[in-house]
Amino acid sequence: MNLISGEPLAAFFSMTKLFSTLFIAGLIAAGFTVMTFSQDLARDSGYEHSDSPLEEIMEQMKDHMRAVRKSIPEVEQHAKCIKDIQAMQQLAIDALPYCPDYPGEAGVEKAKYEINFKRQLLTVADTLLELELALHKGDIEAANAHYKSLRNAKESSHEIYDPEDDD
Repeated sequence: MNLISGEPLAAFFSMTKLFSTLFIAGLIAAGFTVMTFSQDLARDSGYEHSDSPLEEIMEQMKDHMRAVRKSIPEVEQHAKCIKDIQAMQQLAIDALPYCPDYPGEAGVEKAKYEINFKRQLLTVADTLLELELALHKGDIEAANAHYKSLRNAKESSHEIYDPEDDD
């Protein structure tokens, strides 16, 4: 090794680069390990991650509900409001296969639970159709009544299907 030619310096930087690469790879691997461990721990403790298809649909539904509430009184906003309502109609249909888990044993009661969940979603879709029609007619009073029905349906269905929901 000749100090003048710079070989030790090149070797030092090469080793530093190697150690840096290994260190970063180790951090990444440790991150995956911690992430996997925390997911396993969450699953074992009964905690469910809030990204189930039904929860994603309901989050979108909530966003559209807020937009609709603000738009009903403003006639110039009705075209946008109708688009939000139509999106909610589709979301209600999309949610049909995602009934929350039945807390009891399988059997007739479970079937009733799941069928009632679907009925409530179809009732929501029908109410949304009525709300859309009221806006097309320019009947704000009827639109507000249908919106109130939607709020009541949300509250009553959450008592059954999502009793821990504070929203």
